[in-house]
Amino acid sequence: MLRIIIIILLLLPTTSNADQGLNISCLNMKSVFGRNYDPLKFTLQAVGLQYFDKEKSQFVMIEANKLDISENQVTARFADYELGFQMIVFAGETGPTMTMSKYDYKNKKFLEHYKCDVKTDNIE
Repeated sequence: MLRIIIIILLLLPTTSNADQGLNISCLNMKSVFGRNYDPLKFTLQAVGLQYFDKEKSQFVMIEANKLDISENQVTARFADYELGFQMIVFAGETGPTMTMSKYDYKNKKFLEHYKCDVKTDNIE
């Protein structure tokens, strides 16, 4: 009888509680000129934007209420700059592409531009 119960428990589907989010990988647009850049990786969830901080060697979550969110754009503000994720359509392409811009708001200039790959995923 115990074996039958164990078999039934093993065969039952497992239910997992996970939220959907976006896994975002951004590559510096200067890479088209042959320079190698490591992609920057982010996870956008209902609770906020998560990234790995190399200086702190840990994952950091920026809470959703601290993000500037509109229909086609999400902006995360830091002490010296902001990262703006936006959907744009490049000439010759049929659908929108996510890009990210690093903007130095103190000196009022863009520092870097990135093209991003986005995948919907279950985030636990």
